Amino acid sequence: MAADFERSNWRMQLYLQAEPAVLVFEDSDPQFLVKKDIEEEIFTVPLSFGFLWSPLITPAWKADIPFTLWLGLEVNTFLMNFNAAGFGEVLADDYYTFEGMNGEKKEASSQSLSFRSYAPSVLGGFTFNIGGDFDLRVLGGYGFQFFTFTNDNNGSQRDVTTYSPTAFVSGALEYRITEVFQDVDLKVGINVRKEFLPYEDIKASKESKVTNDEFPPAYSGIKFDKISYKYPVRVGIEFSLDFGRESRRDRRMRFKLHDRDDVLRKNSEVKDTLSDWDCMAIERDYRFFLDEDGELPDMTGAYTRSQFNDVLESFLAFCHPADLATKEQLYSTLDSGKVQLKEYQVRQEDSRFDQVMASNDPEMLEMYLEYYPDSPRRGEVEAKLKNLSEYHKFREIQAQNTFKAYLTYLNDNPDGAFRDEAEAGIFELVKAGNRMKDYEIYLKRFPNGKYVAEAQAAIKAANNDAPSAIEYQAPEYTEPEQAEEGEPEEEVSPKKKGKSAKAKKSAKKAAKKKGKKK
Repeated sequence: MAADFERSNWRMQLYLQAEPAVLVFEDSDPQFLVKKDIEEEIFTVPLSFGFLWSPLITPAWKADIPFTLWLGLEVNTFLMNFNAAGFGEVLADDYYTFEGMNGEKKEASSQSLSFRSYAPSVLGGFTFNIGGDFDLRVLGGYGFQFFTFTNDNNGSQRDVTTYSPTAFVSGALEYRITEVFQDVDLKVGINVRKEFLPYEDIKASKESKVTNDEFPPAYSGIKFDKISYKYPVRVGIEFSLDFGRESRRDRRMRFKLHDRDDVLRKNSEVKDTLSDWDCMAIERDYRFFLDEDGELPDMTGAYTRSQFNDVLESFLAFCHPADLATKEQLYSTLDSGKVQLKEYQVRQEDSRFDQVMASNDPEMLEMYLEYYPDSPRRGEVEAKLKNLSEYHKFREIQAQNTFKAYLTYLNDNPDGAFRDEAEAGIFELVKAGNRMKDYEIYLKRFPNGKYVAEAQAAIKAANNDAPSAIEYQAPEYTEPEQAEEGEPEEEVSPKKKGKSAKAKKSAKKAAKKKGKKK
């Protein structure tokens, strides 16, 4: 589009023209009419509708060529006949004679000859931007002019259609009125058209054979020797919609601003590529848009002049605002003597590093690595990203909260960041089960663990028959997919708390009885 800095400068145009004209119909030998020389002048207002398309990207990049080449189609309509009295009529109610009935003279009452016409054509040409909002367009066209004549005889109609080649050239001086949509201009212009090929031997009605008992149509057998315009050129008004128009001034400014963009990028050692999100955030936070008076908002209350210029320059270098007038005004606010883009980029990288490291968001960390692949802090970001990934994995293990899940994590991550947490989780399960074998396996698995003293104390209390003695049951805590090495395969069957003392008391009584017998 015309105002865009990155996309191709394509153009299309739709136009509607109205050009008043006077057509002259000439026939020197009508079949039945009393007057032998017909020369009728008909005033018409031909309407022309055209579509133009530029087959090339114009102007060429870095070349100040104010031309746009066109190819297109046009339909030119002279006049449509809607059977209204006098509308489109060439002849009406003339006197005529015929051979039958003694050659009597008769008035052609309720008889008329009218016409309608259209001309499809192919077009080619160019538009030249004279300056500002004024364009000069020159087109040449070739096609066929179709004439349809209707002979109305007391309500009975007969149509005859014929055609002739046509060629023309037209020139229009156009002025841009306003922009009705983005990159769509409404234009008004004065158009001048010149036709070249004559319309000759145009048949308007069929010939009729005369008999004694039949009255033929008055306008039978008319063949116009020539149909021509009374004046050499037609002058009219034109309205058009121009898609993608670019003035010469806009084109030069676009080249200039594009060069400034290149300078900004080349001055940056850090090849920063802001995402669309970044650019939208800059527009939102710094309000890079014009107010009702076409001026930038006053940002001095929120930011210093240097801060505002820093962000504005980065925005212009990497975000490509599409509106030419806005971008020109944004550039006009810069004070290039105070702003150093390279320093800004370094500060920006430091600021983003602090932001992503504090966020604990893996997606932001990955974006940082993508934006700054050669950052000296890349190792820190990658380590943080690895820890976050392991953290999310360990959170899933904590949710399972089983011996197998914790032991699998320890086996798979011998240097994992959450080994202490895994050990703590295992010992909590050991305490919750309160089984002698689980404590023993814990001591064997973690000989230097954080909870060794607590585990040894629990076993010692059980051996001393403390009130909170540990049960001698089969362990729940085993290494995944294998038994503890050196442990006996036979396990003591589970017993409920409180029964061990009773069993011991029975054993003592049995021993006393045995001693008495002896």
